[in-house]
Parts: sequence; C-alpha cells; structure tokens
Amino acid sequence: MTLDSLSAAKKYAKAMFEVLSDSDDLETGYADLQEIRKIFAANPKLIDVLDDMRVSDDQKKSLLTPITTNASDFINNFLKVVASYRRFPDILTIIDQFQNLYENDKKIVRADLYSATELDNDQRDRLAKAFEKRVGAAKVIFNIKVDKSLIGGIVIKSSDVIIDGSVRTRINKVKELLLN
Repeated sequence: MTLDSLSAAKKYAKAMFEVLSDSDDLETGYADLQEIRKIFAANPKLIDVLDDMRVSDDQKKSLLTPITTNASDFINNFLKVVASYRRFPDILTIIDQFQNLYENDKKIVRADLYSATELDNDQRDRLAKAFEKRVGAAKVIFNIKVDKSLIGGIVIKSSDVIIDGSVRTRINKVKELLLN
C-alpha cells in the first residue's frame, strides 16, 4: 500500500466518523462496517473484480446487490463513493482506519497477550481489568497467544505499553547480573 492510499484511507475514515458521530449513528455504522469488512476480507477476489475496469457497472452492481439489499443508507452511500473514486483496493484499510478512530474515541485498547499456558476466562478478565486500569482504557481486547518459550508468566504488548512478567525474562536478568 502506498502512502497515498493510506492517507486517502485516513481521510475517508475521518469523514465517515464525523458523519456518523454528528448523526448519532456511530454504533450502528461501526457494526455495519465490521460486517462489510468480514465480507470483503473473506472474498478478496471480489475487491479485484469491483476494481476491474473491464467489468461493466451493471455487473459490479449485481455483485454488490446481495451486500446492499438490506444495508443501511450509510453503507450504500459508502460503497457508492468507494466505487466512484475507485477505492475498492483500499476498502479494508479504510474500514481499519475507521476502527482505529472508533476505538480511540471509545478508549478501547488492543493488546497482544502472550502466556506460557492457556488462560481461563477468569484469568483473562482479571488481566483485562488490571490492564484497563494501567493504561486508562474503558475496554481492553486481547489477542491471546500461547508461547511456551516464556516458561511461565505473561507478556502484554500494546502500542504504548509492554509488560513483561515472564519467567524467561527474569532468568535472562539473573544471567546478566551473574555475568557482570
């Protein structure tokens, strides 16, 4: 993706965010965009076909009909704008940029949580609440991964914070102390 594409995606996302915020449809618009994202992420060839100049507008319209039939006016207008400015290759990036704006507004933080073992729901909830307090978030969404090389403990990484409570790191620190 070029810088131009990213800049354009950010502009589209910001405009959509402002429109939805002003009309008090932010929650509905966010949910609709997540559904659209699922459709296009699951069907990347659809993006290519919708961007192909050799495919007629009528064919493109018929491909979009199952998506737009029950969609909100907002989604229909969004897809029309994306089509008219030939931004289908950027549609997932536009939606991702919108999601970033939405999550910043709602104080939602995404973080990777690495654990040496599987965590149960209670452990996940307690870690999420503790991390929410630590970073001042209203909600934390963890992407949980098991990493046996940690030996024990956890590591949490978000865009701003890294918390490393792994046994592996503690062992490495002791090694470093002993070698110095």
